[in-house]
Amino acid sequence: GWTRPPLGFVKLNVDASFDQDMLRGTTGAVLRDDKGRFIVGGNWKMDWCADVLTAEAMALRFGLLLAQKAGSNRLVVNSDNMEVIDTMKNGGHIAGAAAAVFDDCYFMACDFTLVRFEHCNRKANKVAHEITRVAKFSETRDWFEEPLNDIVNFLIDDVTIITN
Repeated sequence: GWTRPPLGFVKLNVDASFDQDMLRGTTGAVLRDDKGRFIVGGNWKMDWCADVLTAEAMALRFGLLLAQKAGSNRLVVNSDNMEVIDTMKNGGHIAGAAAAVFDDCYFMACDFTLVRFEHCNRKANKVAHEITRVAKFSETRDWFEEPLNDIVNFLIDDVTIITN
C-alpha cells in the first residue's frame, strides 16, 4: 500500500484515466504529509487529450501545480505509470504528443527544494485513482481541503496500514 515519505517531505500521488474513443481523460492528485494526513486534493477533466501518456503527464502537471499552491517544498511524487517516472528521472526528455507537458513538469519540479519521483503500484495509488474515477461522473474540483466522501475510507485504510 501507501508508503510514508521521509520526515519533512510531502507525498504527491497522481493518476489519470483516458478514453481512447473520445480522446478525453480525467486526472486526480492528492497531497499528504509524512504522517499520511490529507493536505489537499483535486481532480480535473480534460476535454481533449492525444493519448494515455499525455493524460498521465497532465495528471503530473496538475499534481505539481497543487503542490506548488499548497506551499510544498520537499516532495516525493508517486505515479503508477512507469513511463512517467522514468521520463522525469531522465530530465523530462521524451518525443511525441506528451513532450511539451513533460517539459513543463520538469521545469515545475525544478522550483521545489527537493523532489523525488518514485513508481508505485496501483494499490498504493488508490486514493489518486479514486479521485480520478470520481471526476468522470461528478463536478471536478481543482482544490479541496476536506477529503471527498468517496476517498475518506481509502485514506483511513492507508493510515491504518502505516500505524499498525
